[in-house]
Amino acid sequence: MKANGRMVTAHDISELQSMREELRLYLQRRALPADVTYDVLTCVQEACMNALRFAASPRGVRAWIVINSNEVVATVRDYGGGLALAVPVACPEPDAYCESGRGLFLMVELMDRVEFRVAGGTQVRLHKLLPAPTIAEARVA
Repeated sequence: MKANGRMVTAHDISELQSMREELRLYLQRRALPADVTYDVLTCVQEACMNALRFAASPRGVRAWIVINSNEVVATVRDYGGGLALAVPVACPEPDAYCESGRGLFLMVELMDRVEFRVAGGTQVRLHKLLPAPTIAEARVA
């Protein structure tokens, strides 16, 4: 666990639901806006799914979330061979039979910034800016 964050690990796709729930509870305890929580969880799950499906690392995938004063930063890291990533600029054509192919597009669309690093595996860093508090909320705090 990071000093001011929460880290979880999954070794199999079957563990993703419990991983998502643990991260959801962590974010919920910090009273983040529902849309921020949803976007972060969706993108972390997509990144974890990609890592587990394509990295083939016996060490699984690690995800950690850190909440700063103005943003949520989620990092997903695998220890596989690394992937050549091509981030789509448009949503892939819908295909009723397609089980994948939209994850990177979703990450780019839902996050404020997405960073990829490939070295000894793949790391995806997802940044979601927090809305500025209203004047009334600032007075209460």
